Amino acid sequence: MGPAEIVMSLKELCAEEGPKIRTETIVEWIDRQGGFESEAELIAYAKKMKARQYARQLTYEDEETGLKIKRLWSFRDPVTRERYYNDILQLPEEQRRRLIIQYSHFLDQLRSVRRAMADYFAGQEFFPFYVGADADGEFEED
Repeated sequence: MGPAEIVMSLKELCAEEGPKIRTETIVEWIDRQGGFESEAELIAYAKKMKARQYARQLTYEDEETGLKIKRLWSFRDPVTRERYYNDILQLPEEQRRRLIIQYSHFLDQLRSVRRAMADYFAGQEFFPFYVGADADGEFEED
C-alpha cells in the first residue's frame, strides 16, 4: 500500500475512531494495513523527517522587532523536485527586512485562524465573528 492509498483509506479509520484520533492510533492502523515499507525505507524516511525537524528549530531573532522566526525555509526545485533550504541570513538586508515585516503580518493572521479553529473545536463556533463569514456563518467563495 503506497502513500496515496493510505491517505485515501484513512477515512475508514476516521469513521471507526470518531472525532478524536491520536497519532499513535494512525501509526498502528497504517502498520496493520501494511503501509510501512521495508525497514530501510522507513529508517531513511525517519531520518529525513528528523533532519526537517532540526532545520525548523534553527531560528533567527530580529533585533528591531524582537521576533524569532525560522532561519531556514524549504522549497522544492520546480525542475528536479528536490527540497532545498534558503537561509534568510543569506538574503540582502533590505529583502530580509521586507520578509520579516510580511512574516509578522502573516503571523497575526495565522493566530486568528488558530484561535477560530480552537474556538470551533471547543464548541464555541465563533466563525461568524471572524472575517469572511456572513451572519449565517457561511463563507463567501473566492
